Amino acid sequence: MFVAKFFAAAVAGLNLLVAARTIPSEFQELQSRQNTQYQGYGFVYFTGEDLPNGEQIYFAVSQGNDPLHWNVINNGYAVLNATLGTKGVRDPFIIRSPQNDKFYLIATDLRFAAVNSWDVAGRKGSRSLAIWESPDLKTWSAQRLVEVSPPTAGMSWAPEAVYDAKAGHFIVFWASNLFAASDTNHTGTSYSRIMYANTTDFKTFTPAQVYIDTGSAVIDTSAIYDQATSTGTASAKQSGISCVQEKSSSFFGKWTTVTTGIGNAEIGQSEGPTCFLSNRYAGVYHLFIDDLSPRGYVPFETGNITSGVWKKSTNYALPTNPRHGTVFGITTKEMQNLSGL
Repeated sequence: MFVAKFFAAAVAGLNLLVAARTIPSEFQELQSRQNTQYQGYGFVYFTGEDLPNGEQIYFAVSQGNDPLHWNVINNGYAVLNATLGTKGVRDPFIIRSPQNDKFYLIATDLRFAAVNSWDVAGRKGSRSLAIWESPDLKTWSAQRLVEVSPPTAGMSWAPEAVYDAKAGHFIVFWASNLFAASDTNHTGTSYSRIMYANTTDFKTFTPAQVYIDTGSAVIDTSAIYDQATSTGTASAKQSGISCVQEKSSSFFGKWTTVTTGIGNAEIGQSEGPTCFLSNRYAGVYHLFIDDLSPRGYVPFETGNITSGVWKKSTNYALPTNPRHGTVFGITTKEMQNLSGL
């Protein structure tokens, strides 16, 4: 059996998958994200509803192979701007194609500044994902919207994905409030579950199904692979506004808690975790947690992800106001492509 770690935000946390010698097919792509060929990092994020044009797509490139110091792209202006749906996007995530010839960017279709109510956004929000794709991180397609959640869902928030090599498709997961089919106006009581659907091209998706239902709110799920113990790790936010870490023997297996309240002592309320392995230092993992105060992401790190013990990083300089996004390993050429935007 294999165990993975998972982060969810209690309304956020981290899940860990632990594997045997044979890595389950749905975690092979997670393992491939941790590659010594990567000479730096890309960072995709939004900057917040309180800032002008803050609910759009921003990029930064690491200074060399250092994930704690960054150069913003496009002079700090948005690189991709939503033209469809709500005309706002949040929580961007990037994944490579299995052929390594394309990047898919998926994000929440939400312009909160136009709604100004989390209750309304969770009941009558977009059921679609905002999607772009690129062959090189420099040339990007036009935006498209793809509806992934059923009519009973109130929204589709914070999407991420893994690639299942055996099945030959991506597993895309996101958070939705679900309402009774008879409650067409979504006025009843609900809480967010993690949904999932499969796709091969991010254009057509299988019907959404419930992936994680804890009986209380969970959003911002993210996954990573633990090389030392052949485990996978994920993060999310759960009721109580804090990040938790969990583990499981398979992607669709039972998740058990490793630790809760990650970062609470340092930053208080948090969400939107993104976790990644250091390109330079064996066994070192970085976890960026979105502080609900205006400062956005705060970096944490550990040399033993299985322990669930994280310490706040020191000597860091993140981009200005980075909110829920993704840090991903890139090659020297890809660093050059991103820097040229």
